[in-house]
Amino acid sequence: MVLEVDQVLEQIGQFGPFQIRILAMFLFIFIPLTYQTLLMVFVAYEPPWMCTTNSSACLLSNSTGREIYSTSTQPIELYHRRCKLNRTDWKFADPELYEGPVHTIVTQFDLVCDNSFHAWLANSMLFFGWALGAIILGMIADKYGRRSVLFPSAACVIAITFSMSFAQASWVVIALRFFSGFFLGGSILTMFVLAAELVGPAKRALSSTMVWFYFTLALMVLGLQAYFIKDWKLLCIISTVPFVFIFIFWKFIPESVRWLLVVGRKDQAREILEQVAKVNKKEMPKEDLRVPVVKHNRGFLELFGTPRLALLTLLQCYAWLVNGLVYYAVSMSAGDFGGSIYLNFVLTSIVEFPANILVIDNCNRFGRKHTVVWYTVVGAISCLVVSFIPSGTDNIGYIAGRVAAGTLGKLCITTSFNSLYVFSAELFPTMIRNSGMGLLSVISRVGAALAPFVVQLTRINAILPFALMSGLTFLAALACWFLPETRGKPTLEVMGDDDPQHLEQGKH
Repeated sequence: MVLEVDQVLEQIGQFGPFQIRILAMFLFIFIPLTYQTLLMVFVAYEPPWMCTTNSSACLLSNSTGREIYSTSTQPIELYHRRCKLNRTDWKFADPELYEGPVHTIVTQFDLVCDNSFHAWLANSMLFFGWALGAIILGMIADKYGRRSVLFPSAACVIAITFSMSFAQASWVVIALRFFSGFFLGGSILTMFVLAAELVGPAKRALSSTMVWFYFTLALMVLGLQAYFIKDWKLLCIISTVPFVFIFIFWKFIPESVRWLLVVGRKDQAREILEQVAKVNKKEMPKEDLRVPVVKHNRGFLELFGTPRLALLTLLQCYAWLVNGLVYYAVSMSAGDFGGSIYLNFVLTSIVEFPANILVIDNCNRFGRKHTVVWYTVVGAISCLVVSFIPSGTDNIGYIAGRVAAGTLGKLCITTSFNSLYVFSAELFPTMIRNSGMGLLSVISRVGAALAPFVVQLTRINAILPFALMSGLTFLAALACWFLPETRGKPTLEVMGDDDPQHLEQGKH
């Protein structure tokens, strides 16, 4: 008699001391990696500007000399006015006149006017690198093992971010962000896989959700660190150097048992399971382990094998693109809501805790499709509300309204995004599930890479960023409405063109 890995885990402990220890280690690995996703909110922050003392070319007739101008200044022409002035006629605002980072790549490399796109590009390049790294390092992990990719990739991310603090040109920062994203794509994806594979089937959702909680916790800590560290170089150093100790975990985090079985290393897989049983104080079953049968397919081409499957794939691609864009764009807009950029950043991060809980409850109670659709709709409405509340004002009511609507939007888009992970994994048949989820992951990173450019539309008109996000999100909800519900239905192994579950025109 032979046993599947899940059957063995049910006997030796699905979520015992061994798994808890591994997940605790993942927390410390996850923090410096998660920092990279939104570090540029503070590193590439553009402080407001003001006229230099006695600059007749800059000072307006009714100026006091203490006015500051930012992208939220109305009319926006006042903000752009400096591009027509000599550089000696204006300066970045004195720190006591605003709350936000003081020394950033914008101030160091003077990334304003014609050079301002360098800061946005540095933000985007991480996600372009992430998309490429997820593909290439994913293939390497399939060949050489998850653990062999996780630690070298994490080491590269930490080393690259640390070295970025010594950059002497903006193009160096842009290049380093791309390479940081490349290795980030391999390390985070690998941790998700290991977190899911080391626990039993009954605890897999809990394990994956804990990793999402780590992501949220790391973002909150980043916001608090940035509040006390106003210099971008020091922030990069503090975000990396204290975490070099994570590499001692190499000795304690095992390789994927399922991968070992697939590549024929059955004895090593059994040794790891025996270690799990020992730590969990359970008895390892004597039965042999079943070696999974790997079926080869044409990869991404299989996702477009029939007209209906192609439509199913394209609808999901659009939904993932928009969710990736809006999720990161709302977080990057923390400084545009009004009030404190630090408080706004922490608020838009902390709402991810209830969002993760809502995913578990609502997907089971209301179904995957309805959870995704209705949270996407409410997220779109929230973005629309933000776009029409005046910005660039000291009115507490307006500021509170923008922060509240933006925070609600982040809650909804996070719930929608995380629910999509569950929904899409069940929509794709088994034979092409890995290819499908890989494609969607890449598409979402492309959306994230576009987020900085959407946020900067405020330089044209303050309404544009959130109005555009609202429109795109409404269309994403519509696209998801035409996907079939998967709750309570068996996962398909293959999918034919005439499969009734393939695409149901909004029946649910």
